[in-house]
Amino acid sequence: MMEDFDPNFIRNTKPYIPSSLSAIYDFLATILGEAPTFIDKTGFYPEQNIDTRFSQLTEAFGGVRNKLGEERYERLMSLSGQVKDLFLADPHDDNGKTLEGCKLIWEMEGIIRDARKGRVKAELKDDEGEVTGD
Repeated sequence: MMEDFDPNFIRNTKPYIPSSLSAIYDFLATILGEAPTFIDKTGFYPEQNIDTRFSQLTEAFGGVRNKLGEERYERLMSLSGQVKDLFLADPHDDNGKTLEGCKLIWEMEGIIRDARKGRVKAELKDDEGEVTGD
């Protein structure tokens, strides 16, 4: 019976950490869609919140730090903190801080796009040996 289904019966104790530039770019879109609270309304991820999402994001940045370069990495880490603070300051999306945070995420997307373009132009291979920008 469907009403007996418990969506939490299987737990993945390891959170998803995007491991490529393109996966981080996609994850930023997820963050935009979940802002400002990051509370999962489906019941599948009751532990999900703003802290867990931003922890995933900053860990992802660390994983591709060498592909970003130090300047981009530092900028993304700084923006991540700013975005989180803005979302925390607007939990009901009613004072404009969420929109400010979204604009910074768009800036983060631009940084990732630029890093990927630079990798393609330099013909740097990704983890699978292809020139994809990752």
